[in-house]
Amino acid sequence: MNLRRLSPRDWATWRDLRLTALASDPQAFASTLSREQDYDEARWRELLHPRWGVKVVAEAPDPVGIVAGVPHDDHPDVLYLYSMWVIPPFRRRGVGEALAAEVLAWAREHGWRRVQLRVYRGNLAARRLYERLGFSGEGEVMSLAVS
Repeated sequence: MNLRRLSPRDWATWRDLRLTALASDPQAFASTLSREQDYDEARWRELLHPRWGVKVVAEAPDPVGIVAGVPHDDHPDVLYLYSMWVIPPFRRRGVGEALAAEVLAWAREHGWRRVQLRVYRGNLAARRLYERLGFSGEGEVMSLAVS
């Protein structure tokens, strides 16, 4: 498996897996398939601009998972880990852990002090994954101090 940080030129890779994720597991995301299907190429490229953080794809050799790390709107010292999704045949094989670890590495490289994420209480597999990486939190928001 290879992890690759994406740039605006990789917009189609991000778009294709993101739309697949929204279609496959709509309850796991704050956005909707119908909303993001309407994005044009310019919008997808903008989402991948470095000022909006990092987007990562896992490839084995085709894309099998994605994750993003973006600045938190309300807290300038917090990077928000979101859009984690792995295609079902590759779940529970370390892909999610590797993707999240790549966002944490990027956060350290760029001086972020804290990474947060939101995970539904009933998503026990995801909660266990994030806890293994050091995240903690009783509600839907989990947090990790990075250095």
